[in-house]
Amino acid sequence: MKKNTDDTREGKDMINEFKAGLKIDQIVLLRLQKVGNSSNGGVFARGLIEDKSGCIPFICFEAGLVEKLRSFDAPKAVRVAGNVDISKFAGDMSLQLIVQKLADVKAGEDISHLLPQGNFDKAEYEEKFKQQISSISDKGLRELVEEVFSGPVYKQFLINPAGMRLHHAYVGGLLHHSVCVAELACALADKIGGMDKDLVLAGALLHDVGKLKEISPDMGFPYTTGGRLLGHITITAIMVNDAAAKLESVDDKKLQQLLHIILSHHGEQEKGSPVACATKEGFVVHYADEIDAIMNQFDRDSSEGTWEFNKMLQRFLYL
Repeated sequence: MKKNTDDTREGKDMINEFKAGLKIDQIVLLRLQKVGNSSNGGVFARGLIEDKSGCIPFICFEAGLVEKLRSFDAPKAVRVAGNVDISKFAGDMSLQLIVQKLADVKAGEDISHLLPQGNFDKAEYEEKFKQQISSISDKGLRELVEEVFSGPVYKQFLINPAGMRLHHAYVGGLLHHSVCVAELACALADKIGGMDKDLVLAGALLHDVGKLKEISPDMGFPYTTGGRLLGHITITAIMVNDAAAKLESVDDKKLQQLLHIILSHHGEQEKGSPVACATKEGFVVHYADEIDAIMNQFDRDSSEGTWEFNKMLQRFLYL
């Protein structure tokens, strides 16, 4: 058999294994960020290519391909061919793909490698989630949580990520994150004492449900228009308020306290919360949310004992 001396690879070579000088021809998730004019009078398109292992920037200078990319209004699975090179503009020797060919994915081609998967048992966490809801002793709060997560909302909740890149950015990530925040918040409530544990549990389970309307379930989980205009915190508050309006069992004071937990769960207004934490329950859910998001940054496929720069925390982490 003749040895292949060309370093072009076909198939599912993962992006986190790319090296400078590699030629690739494979299916990726392409996320367009900008189309513009270059200084020499030509055109260019840039953005990101992704698979479940990670992402790198791409740049394209081919006029015909740029025109095709211009029509991409959402992340799309495509077949790309090109050269992996060192970015001249990043300043940190990071990689980029210079796109030379672009083609649609054919019917039946495998794109499963594009969907990031979390390191957790989805069935186990779905059962935990159901048990957490049933353990809410306050009838009004329990029925409110059940109402919010009813019908198609629940089905989407089981598959949506909790974010696009920052934390729990994988299939089922929102389920994983919500259950973990509820566990952490309840443990803190038990340890500290003197607070309404039903409010803590309901707030923890509901705090990010607005991400179901902020982040689309479509390929690549793009942001929706409503998500960009309102943000998930506001959307969550609207969803909870609308669900409460359908029920007679929800106490007005409890609803107000629950909405405070939701609206303050980022902790401070400077971090995106409409209001700052002002109740014990609000602080507990906020810190449970924050620590779970941070700890998820360590759940990577990187080799043990390596340093990696984390964009969410803006620092190097020792993994």
